[in-house]
Order: sequence, then C-alpha cells, then structure tokens
Amino acid sequence: MARLSSKIAVITGAASGIGRATALRFAQEGATVVVADINGQGAATVVAEIEAAGGRALAITVDAGVEADLQIMIEQTVDTFGRIDILYNNAILTAAAAEPSENDLLAFDASVFEHIMRVNVLGGVLACKYAIPHMQRQKGGAILFTSSTSSLGGDVAQFSYGASKAAVNWYVKTIATSFGKQGIRCNGIIPGVIQTPSMLAWANEDMRAAFLRLHNSPRLGLPDDIAALALFLASDEAAYLNGGLYLADGGISASLPFVQLQRDFMLKQPGADVA
Repeated sequence: MARLSSKIAVITGAASGIGRATALRFAQEGATVVVADINGQGAATVVAEIEAAGGRALAITVDAGVEADLQIMIEQTVDTFGRIDILYNNAILTAAAAEPSENDLLAFDASVFEHIMRVNVLGGVLACKYAIPHMQRQKGGAILFTSSTSSLGGDVAQFSYGASKAAVNWYVKTIATSFGKQGIRCNGIIPGVIQTPSMLAWANEDMRAAFLRLHNSPRLGLPDDIAALALFLASDEAAYLNGGLYLADGGISASLPFVQLQRDFMLKQPGADVA
C-alpha cells in the first residue's frame, strides 16, 4: 500500500538514525524523498539505498543552523519536483551532550545554548518559513518535528537540549494554530530512548540495561518505530490530526517515578512474579 504515493517529502537529519529510517520508509510508501543532512556523503548513501529499492530521492547537503542552506533546500526541492507536501524537521545537534556546559549548570555556556537552539529550534522554524508559502499555494501540507522526552520534565543534564525541545513543542502548536485552517498540519513526535547510532556510541550495555528497567516495554526503541509513527502522521490517514505531540517512548513516561522501586521491592517478596 503506497500511503505517500506522489508526495514530495523533505527530511532533515536524514543521513542516519531516525531520519534515515524515515526516509527509507517514506520511499517504500511511494514518496519522493529529499534526504537533507550536514553529512552530504551520508545523505548520498541513503539516496543510493532508496534508488536501489526502486524509489526516487535527492540528496542535499544542509546545515540546519544556516538559514541560507534551509532556503536553498526548499527552493531546490520545489524547482526539482514542483511542490513540497511533507516537511519533517528532524535534524538535531547530536554533539550537544558532549559539551561540558550541558552537564554542569554552573558552567552554563550561553554560546552553546545559542548554537543548540539555532539548530534544534530555529532550523525547523526557518525551514517552515520557506516551505509554508508553497504549501499555501497547494492548499495543504504536513509538517513534523522531532521533539524529545527531555522536553517534558526537569533534568540534571542537557540544560540547553531539553530547553530546545520544549521550544520545539511550542512551535508545533503555534504552527498548527497559525496554518491549520489552510490545510497545513503540524505535529510533533516525542521519542524516548531510541537506539540510534549516536545513542549507541555513548550508552554502554549497563546504561542500556538501566534504561530498559525504567520502560514499560520489553525492549528499547528503534529508529523504525519512530519512522512508523512519522509515516502515519504524514499520511492522509492523519488528516484530522493537528498540533499534537505524540509520545513514542515505550511507556517510560506512563509510570509514576517510583514504580521501579516498587517493582524491585516486590521482586524480593517470597513467590514474587513481577516483570
């Protein structure tokens, strides 16, 4: 079933992880995919994968922190394919977690904050600025943002990253409010712990096991899990969904904070059989 047949989709941060999985899934469902990433070679590799499977795609090297790059991305898409139906703002600054100021609030660095906000927030907002006029002429379009569970509560790290994703949530609702009556929908996906290449690079086996203990799921998330949700939200099946923030976190946010403590206690009781 080609759920995105004849659609033109632009995905940022599409050379790896969630973006790559979504690009491949969109192409499988009939979309022509613009694979945009700061890693141009990586984007070209994803395009080759799509074309080898019989799909159609275009690689564009884009720094989501540079407005001119985002403008060129949208203009090149429309010049090449005549329209833009789906914009998925997925690119993030993956190096953010390594910044010392992201792990010590007393070492907070305004320049790091500004850099992260420029990529994680302004990148998507500016892409919308250039894409929405084309969607208005078409009388419709679907916009997606990748947010994070880091946006939903306080933390002891990721001081700029979490704030950037909270800002993304606000823009999702604001774009939906501003353009929904024109047939332009905007929704956000809030992933939990997803085993992307960047996550696997910093999380050792003990950390992954600790994450799993907190989940209400038998496994951690995969990029394909987010791609499946993105596919639905981008498709005409989700035509009535606008301004939503959709959790895809294995149930980690469903529990009260002390549930795992209760589980651990109950497991120590005679005859316990608790997952």
